[in-house]
Amino acid sequence: MILADKIIELRKQNNWSQEELAEKLGVSRQAISKWEGAQSTPDLERILAMSNLFGVSTDYLVKDEIESKLIPEEAEESGSSLRRLSMEEANAFINAKLKSAKPIAFGVWLCIMAAIPPILSAIWRKQFFAEPLGLIVAAFIVAGAVALFLLKGFKLKDFEWMDKEPFETAYGIDGMVKERLQSFMPKYVVHIVIGVVLCIVAMATFVASDFLPKLIQVEGNAVIAVGIAIVAIAVYLFVSAGIVRGTYSRLLQEDDYHPDKKILGKKIGPIIGVYWLVATAIYLAYSFITLDWQRSWIIWPVAGILFGVFYIILELIFGKKEK
Repeated sequence: MILADKIIELRKQNNWSQEELAEKLGVSRQAISKWEGAQSTPDLERILAMSNLFGVSTDYLVKDEIESKLIPEEAEESGSSLRRLSMEEANAFINAKLKSAKPIAFGVWLCIMAAIPPILSAIWRKQFFAEPLGLIVAAFIVAGAVALFLLKGFKLKDFEWMDKEPFETAYGIDGMVKERLQSFMPKYVVHIVIGVVLCIVAMATFVASDFLPKLIQVEGNAVIAVGIAIVAIAVYLFVSAGIVRGTYSRLLQEDDYHPDKKILGKKIGPIIGVYWLVATAIYLAYSFITLDWQRSWIIWPVAGILFGVFYIILELIFGKKEK
């Protein structure tokens, strides 16, 4: 494979356009086009820059007969027993996670919105079919969300090992990931700020449900439904932004994805799973027995707050045992 073909292949693996690659190398798009068309060749400075940018050896770039992308020093010195993540795997993981972020966030949005049909059905309480119809619609909405979670879960199954075991990354991956993270952070902050504002608006809506219906002549449950819809939008923003941010944290093995955290996670993971199963069971049991859907949602924020305390306690207990 000649240099021109290698540049094309490496650029596409990183999902960069010719303009983006040109900007990173400090050249014009026309220069990239000529390199890829074998009409000219980059100078030594650009060869070295591409070696660092793509995470490949200079020999791989300039010698047509060499197919190995590893930098010689890296291949020789890597005596680690940890699994190595290649640039191709890293890009495949990023692409898969970015494609799943909005669908998964939408699934969470559906789960929250599922509380609205039973709440609105109370408005037509005199109709014998209102209550069962509300529950049926809610069940279908939840079923759609679960199907979405399962579908995206299967597509990400090949990368599950990254959450469970420490790994090392090939040369160039950390730099690429940090660059992408830096460009994403302004958008992440905007999502979080808007989400927080929406949560405040939702809380004001719930408080206003005591007097607003009388002022504007609407059912109180309709106001509560609006508040839940606002919460659903806020959660959508939190989840979609959090998935993207978590994608980069996984590759950099930062925060909750630090190797020490992964070891701890193996121990407390089953306990956390049981915690949320119990919380879900309490929510469903209370909601279906009392049919008080307009108040049962409060179980989730309470469970979320208690989970933070519960998680800290588990970390203290199992962290000491590990030491």
